[in-house]
Amino acid sequence: MSKLISNYLFTVIYQVLLMITPLITTPYIARILKAEGVGIDAYVASIVQLFIVFIVLSLPKYGSRQIAVRQNQQDTSKEFWSIFTFQSIVAVLNFAAYFIFLMTITEHKELFYLHLLTLLAYSFDISWYFIGKEQIKKITLRNVFVKITGIILIFTFVKEIDDLPIYIIINAATLLVGQLIMWVPILKEIKFVRVTLKEIKTHISPILVLFLPELMIQVYVLVNRIILGNISGEVEVGYYNQANKIIKIVLGVISSLGIVLLPRMASEFSKGNHEAMQKYIKYTLQFVLLISIPMMFGMMGIAPNLVVWFLGNEFLDVSTLLVIMSPVILFVGLANVFGIQVLISTNQQNKYSIAITIGAVLSLVTNFFLVYSLASVATTIALLVAEATGALIQMYFARKYFNFKEFLVLLFKYTVLGLLVFASVRGIGYALDITPILLTVVQLIVGVFIYLLGLIIIKDSMVFNVIRIIKGRVSKSQG
Repeated sequence: MSKLISNYLFTVIYQVLLMITPLITTPYIARILKAEGVGIDAYVASIVQLFIVFIVLSLPKYGSRQIAVRQNQQDTSKEFWSIFTFQSIVAVLNFAAYFIFLMTITEHKELFYLHLLTLLAYSFDISWYFIGKEQIKKITLRNVFVKITGIILIFTFVKEIDDLPIYIIINAATLLVGQLIMWVPILKEIKFVRVTLKEIKTHISPILVLFLPELMIQVYVLVNRIILGNISGEVEVGYYNQANKIIKIVLGVISSLGIVLLPRMASEFSKGNHEAMQKYIKYTLQFVLLISIPMMFGMMGIAPNLVVWFLGNEFLDVSTLLVIMSPVILFVGLANVFGIQVLISTNQQNKYSIAITIGAVLSLVTNFFLVYSLASVATTIALLVAEATGALIQMYFARKYFNFKEFLVLLFKYTVLGLLVFASVRGIGYALDITPILLTVVQLIVGVFIYLLGLIIIKDSMVFNVIRIIKGRVSKSQG
């Protein structure tokens, strides 16, 4: 358990850095590149991401799970090289497809060429190995280095809207350097093992089964964004993209659980240790509800004021999108528990795929019918439909791994406290006449205080367990 906590803390450290990075760069980039530049970047990146999906496939989930169940260096080395060889073959095919695509376009062609660096970076991504070995610290330190370097370079070289190509180069190049750095420690841990075509082929079927939901995710995340750009214009894409970026900042803390617990759950399942699995699920489900619900209501409360100072007056429409998109925080949290920690770790990829596919289809239909009249609001609603549908279906498939009555009780308690947070935060927004940045700080402090006070009043078990642990360690240190 101590290693899990350590891995989670290191993952959260990186996610906090992910939060800080946009806090530093997003307001700057929004003002430098303007809504038009931000929209062009988002539109181009959406198309590039479709190619990235076919390089990455489902390797972060599949690779980490496979490495987690290997017990010796020989087996681990063979598994690593066979998976990476498959990854390399797919990357080469993807580059060929991308060059064909480049020959067919005329708009933003320079930017698409620059993203070749991005594709190359993902081709060398082996973070799945370290996640499987539960060596989160190494990934965290690499990512901290990459993010800090990127921040410095952005502020140094991106000065006007015409610097969009430089902005793309900085993001792509720092990502590539970060991926290459990870090859130094891995070559010390494993040895080169020659793999056969037969061994490579064994990965095709399970990877493709896991890849289907990943592809479906891109349908409602990227294809919907491309549809929005073609029908409503790049400025609307910029609005949607900025709202999505802010939500992703919050989601980082929650998604850390899935990253850390997938290899551990897969290992316990391979050993037949179902009691340990149910214990982890019980704690993580409560933790996800504990933090995602106040985050959801808190974001709804601070959204109007946050957008004013964080993005600027040019992006005021983003506040409405944030309010609509906020429930995604809860649904992604639930999907992390039921989908990644339960269904994928127990080799029920087919059920996970069904849930994601249904959500993606409903999302695409929703966006198609609403985007003409609602523009970016339609795409936001479509995202919410996809995440909610996927999470609820995954919950149904995973129902035997958790107590549904206990889940409903926790959901009710944290929702009541979350509504109190929303009311207090929004009320402060109307009552205080202070600078927007200071108002957001006050809203966050008051919201956190009210939520923690509420948890203490209802004697929340998780909070009191943390208090007992802290008291015990203080007593030991004094003794």
